Amino acid sequence: MTRHPAFVVVAAWGLFNGVLLAVLAVYGESSLVYWLWGGVVALLELAALAVLLSSLAGPEQHVGYRLPGRGGVAVLPAAVGLAVLGLGFVHGWWLLAVAVPLLGCALLLGAVRGRGAGDE
Repeated sequence: MTRHPAFVVVAAWGLFNGVLLAVLAVYGESSLVYWLWGGVVALLELAALAVLLSSLAGPEQHVGYRLPGRGGVAVLPAAVGLAVLGLGFVHGWWLLAVAVPLLGCALLLGAVRGRGAGDE
Protein backbone atom coordinates (compact mmCIF):
# COMPACT_ATOMS: atom_id res chain seq x y z
CA MET A 1 0.00 0.00 0.00
CA THR A 2 3.00 2.35 0.26
CA ARG A 3 3.14 2.40 -3.52
CA HIS A 4 -0.30 4.08 -3.77
CA PRO A 5 -0.79 6.47 -0.84
CA ALA A 6 -3.53 8.45 -2.64
CA PHE A 7 -6.02 5.68 -1.89
CA VAL A 8 -5.18 5.86 1.80
CA VAL A 9 -5.73 9.63 1.86
CA VAL A 10 -9.16 9.46 0.20
CA ALA A 11 -10.27 6.48 2.27
CA ALA A 12 -9.18 8.19 5.50
CA TRP A 13 -11.07 11.30 4.44
CA GLY A 14 -14.21 9.20 4.01
CA LEU A 15 -13.68 7.46 7.35
CA PHE A 16 -13.23 10.82 9.07
CA ASN A 17 -16.55 11.96 7.61
CA GLY A 18 -18.06 8.73 8.92
CA VAL A 19 -16.83 9.63 12.40
CA LEU A 20 -18.41 13.08 12.02
CA LEU A 21 -21.66 11.38 10.99
CA ALA A 22 -21.51 9.31 14.17
CA VAL A 23 -21.03 12.50 16.20
CA LEU A 24 -24.16 13.91 14.54
CA ALA A 25 -26.01 10.73 15.47
CA VAL A 26 -25.01 11.18 19.11
CA TYR A 27 -26.49 14.66 19.11
CA GLY A 28 -29.72 13.45 17.49
CA GLU A 29 -29.95 15.26 14.17
CA SER A 30 -32.83 14.80 11.76
CA SER A 31 -33.00 11.88 9.36
CA LEU A 32 -32.38 14.18 6.37
CA VAL A 33 -28.94 15.02 7.78
CA TYR A 34 -28.14 11.33 8.11
CA TRP A 35 -29.14 10.66 4.50
CA LEU A 36 -27.19 13.61 3.14
CA TRP A 37 -24.03 13.05 5.15
CA GLY A 38 -24.22 9.29 4.70
CA GLY A 39 -24.42 9.87 0.95
CA VAL A 40 -21.29 11.97 1.12
CA VAL A 41 -19.47 9.24 3.05
CA ALA A 42 -20.58 6.64 0.50
CA LEU A 43 -19.43 8.84 -2.41
CA LEU A 44 -16.05 9.40 -0.76
CA GLU A 45 -15.52 5.70 -0.26
CA LEU A 46 -16.53 5.04 -3.88
CA ALA A 47 -14.02 7.69 -4.92
CA ALA A 48 -11.39 5.92 -2.80
CA LEU A 49 -12.17 2.68 -4.58
CA ALA A 50 -11.89 4.42 -7.96
CA VAL A 51 -8.53 5.89 -6.93
CA LEU A 52 -7.30 2.48 -5.85
CA LEU A 53 -8.38 0.84 -9.11
CA SER A 54 -6.86 3.59 -11.24
CA SER A 55 -3.59 3.52 -9.30
CA LEU A 56 -3.31 -0.25 -9.67
CA ALA A 57 -3.95 -0.02 -13.40
CA GLY A 58 -1.50 2.81 -13.98
CA PRO A 59 2.26 3.09 -13.58
CA GLU A 60 3.97 3.79 -10.30
CA GLN A 61 3.64 7.25 -8.89
CA HIS A 62 6.41 9.74 -9.53
CA VAL A 63 8.85 10.30 -6.73
CA GLY A 64 10.77 13.24 -8.18
CA TYR A 65 8.64 16.34 -8.64
CA ARG A 66 9.93 19.38 -10.50
CA LEU A 67 9.22 22.86 -9.23
CA PRO A 68 8.67 25.69 -11.66
CA GLY A 69 11.73 27.89 -11.99
CA ARG A 70 12.15 31.63 -11.59
CA GLY A 71 9.61 32.17 -8.84
CA GLY A 72 6.70 30.50 -10.62
CA VAL A 73 6.01 28.49 -7.50
CA ALA A 74 4.72 31.70 -5.85
CA VAL A 75 1.80 32.12 -8.26
CA LEU A 76 -0.70 29.92 -6.40
CA PRO A 77 -0.20 31.45 -2.91
CA ALA A 78 -0.26 34.94 -4.44
CA ALA A 79 -3.50 34.23 -6.30
CA VAL A 80 -5.18 32.77 -3.23
CA GLY A 81 -3.91 35.65 -1.07
CA LEU A 82 -5.26 38.23 -3.50
CA ALA A 83 -8.60 36.40 -3.68
CA VAL A 84 -8.87 36.35 0.12
CA LEU A 85 -7.88 40.02 0.21
CA GLY A 86 -10.68 40.77 -2.27
CA LEU A 87 -13.12 38.82 -0.10
CA GLY A 88 -11.99 40.96 2.81
CA PHE A 89 -13.67 43.96 1.20
CA VAL A 90 -16.97 42.09 1.26
CA HIS A 91 -16.81 40.04 4.45
CA GLY A 92 -14.65 42.21 6.69
CA TRP A 93 -11.09 43.09 7.42
CA TRP A 94 -10.60 40.06 9.65
CA LEU A 95 -9.65 38.17 6.46
CA LEU A 96 -6.41 40.17 6.46
CA ALA A 97 -5.24 37.65 9.08
CA VAL A 98 -5.37 35.03 6.31
CA ALA A 99 -4.41 37.14 3.29
CA VAL A 100 -1.28 38.80 4.70
CA PRO A 101 0.51 35.53 5.61
CA LEU A 102 -0.39 34.07 2.20
CA LEU A 103 0.98 37.10 0.39
CA GLY A 104 4.10 37.01 2.59
CA CYS A 105 4.55 33.34 1.73
CA ALA A 106 4.23 34.21 -1.96
CA LEU A 107 6.86 36.91 -1.60
CA LEU A 108 9.26 34.52 0.11
CA LEU A 109 8.66 31.82 -2.47
CA GLY A 110 9.18 34.36 -5.25
CA ALA A 111 12.48 35.44 -3.71
CA VAL A 112 13.77 31.90 -3.41
CA ARG A 113 13.85 30.45 -6.90
CA GLY A 114 12.42 26.96 -7.28
CA ARG A 115 14.88 24.28 -8.28
CA GLY A 116 13.88 21.13 -10.10
CA ALA A 117 15.68 17.86 -10.62
CA GLY A 118 17.56 19.03 -13.72
CA ASP A 119 18.61 22.50 -12.55
CA GLU A 120 22.07 21.53 -11.34
